[in-house]
Amino acid sequence: MRVISLNMPLVKRGDDLPALIVRAAEQAGGLRDGDILVIASKVLAVVQGRLRKLARIHPSPRARKLATNARLEPEFVELVLREADEVLGASSGVILTLKGGILCANAGVDRSNVPLGHAALMPLKPNRAAREVCASIVKQSGAKVGVIISDSNVKPLRLGTVGQAIGIAGFEPVIDCRGQRDLYGRPLHITFRAIADQLASAAQAVMGEAAERLPVVIVRDMNIKLIEEPKRSPKIAPKRCIYFSALKPPKKR
Repeated sequence: MRVISLNMPLVKRGDDLPALIVRAAEQAGGLRDGDILVIASKVLAVVQGRLRKLARIHPSPRARKLATNARLEPEFVELVLREADEVLGASSGVILTLKGGILCANAGVDRSNVPLGHAALMPLKPNRAAREVCASIVKQSGAKVGVIISDSNVKPLRLGTVGQAIGIAGFEPVIDCRGQRDLYGRPLHITFRAIADQLASAAQAVMGEAAERLPVVIVRDMNIKLIEEPKRSPKIAPKRCIYFSALKPPKKR
């Protein structure tokens, strides 16, 4: 496997992101059939116009109360409340939420790598956006590729961020390994490979989190079968999640 970073300009609202990616890829030798492009969600959010100026946000009473508990700006918390599908709790500096079926901090609202006084929201309809970007790149480059929209995520009881695929196009994001044999011939019964998340993390190792300015990478030589429409989603219901299903609320006395 090879992970190739692309030098991209700073994007702005309304930019033709696929064209910028194809141009950057040409400078790195061009795209090839089978390449998987991993795109940082922040770049897509900016192009979609998903930046918000905090000074223009009017916090609700709920946001002010939660901001005190979480030690965050009320304007920022108001954006989190507007974006979150469900608020699960809060601790110092973070609000734990569900957003689009994903467990994440602050509903994906983020102030890093955006102009001062602004916050970026999660991209709109990331799967559809991934399909649109993928189709445009294929048309412009002539190469059959897949696309991942990647966002930073923190895993329970682990320090630091990893990559997570929030939008996928062109390949199956999860590989069903059930029925395959292990080293000693025993069949696997429950194992799935989150290949899209694995590639997102590999890409993030190159992208970085600060001022690297490498928001798009090519993952090459993974021999992933490209398809028109993925049949499986990496998302699962809370009742099927090993963390959610194990953490049962305490019994009332």
